Amino acid sequence: MRWLYRFGTAAYHTALRTAARLGNDKAKQWVEGRRTQTVQAKTPGRRRVWIHCASLGEWEQGRPVLEALQRRLPEHDFVLSFYSPSGYERHGADDLVSQVLYLPEDTPTEAQRWMADLQPDVALFVKYEIWHFHLAALRAAGVPSFLVAANFRPEQIFFQSYGAWYRKSLTYFTGIITQTAAAKALLANKGNYPTEQLFVAGDPRMDRVLAITQVPFTDEKIAAFVGDSPVFIVGSGWPQDLAVILEAWPELPQTWKLIYAPHQLREAELTTTAEALGAARYASTKPDELARERVLLLDTIGILSRVYRYGKIAYVGGGFKTGLHSTLEPMAYGLPVIFGPKHQKFPEAAAAITAGGAFSVSDADELSGVLSTLQEPTAYNSASEAQRQLCAANAGAGERTADLILQQLNP
Repeated sequence: MRWLYRFGTAAYHTALRTAARLGNDKAKQWVEGRRTQTVQAKTPGRRRVWIHCASLGEWEQGRPVLEALQRRLPEHDFVLSFYSPSGYERHGADDLVSQVLYLPEDTPTEAQRWMADLQPDVALFVKYEIWHFHLAALRAAGVPSFLVAANFRPEQIFFQSYGAWYRKSLTYFTGIITQTAAAKALLANKGNYPTEQLFVAGDPRMDRVLAITQVPFTDEKIAAFVGDSPVFIVGSGWPQDLAVILEAWPELPQTWKLIYAPHQLREAELTTTAEALGAARYASTKPDELARERVLLLDTIGILSRVYRYGKIAYVGGGFKTGLHSTLEPMAYGLPVIFGPKHQKFPEAAAAITAGGAFSVSDADELSGVLSTLQEPTAYNSASEAQRQLCAANAGAGERTADLILQQLNP
């Protein structure tokens, strides 16, 4: 399996370099960012904590852990790395860490060079980031490493009969801190991972989204559009989500308004979506004009997590395509959340469904049914309260994760 892993990663990196030469912007960022970066020398006398995330979503989970560790380890130096350009470009962590870097390719040579340059004293990998040779280099150097906010499912390669080599990568971690008890049990039973190195702390992203709700935010355009109307907010919608929204949305009472935030901001798709919905566009419409509109296309980035505070019901996209986007953001405001059928990889979605605050739909008819049910005050209040209670019950995962890491470092 080692040769297959090396072949697969090498082929992928070759494809990225080829795409960069052909003009793909993200591939160029991936290649040039690694080629031109310089790792700052370690400050004498200061220990270094390295935290690695795949992209922006994982950073939202890792950030509360990093912040909790910083409060406990004020004399330590913190370094953040990303695999993808989207995380690197939009991290917003310059005030938290001394450096933000790209993770080098996962080869024995690159991993050893990285260790020599970075010289970490402890390493944290977030959620799914399991890079065999980087972990092996950390293990060989005697550097403790932890997988935090981890989530595992039975269909993953680690738990298959042919997955022994991949399970070996997991053994390089000093400890694994999972989001759920189910993930911990899976690692212990099917993964044969030592139970004394397994812990449950919850999803640290809950802390992040709850913190966002406490940050003051007003938007003249959004406020003018909303007025006194109840608002149905669609976050990170794909074309497949738009199809069911177009059928179900008109059945809401005329007093309701709709904010639609597409997942991608390509101009051609924005134009098509605005025409299909009969929507005004946020970027090009004045506040007094928006007050007269019923549908708003949120054709901007960076504010959706705050715009949810204007909503009454949320629909989160991705559940009809590759996988669900963040349900925690609207949940933090107590909004009942609706999404498509592909949510099995997301434990927070399952927990919200079980609690009664979230609803999975398979088509427009089911979406219409849920929206109709939530028009009834008792049903709505019950779902909203379930969301708030679930948030409260899962808050503090960042602090719990930091405590567990420090307990392992200083038993």
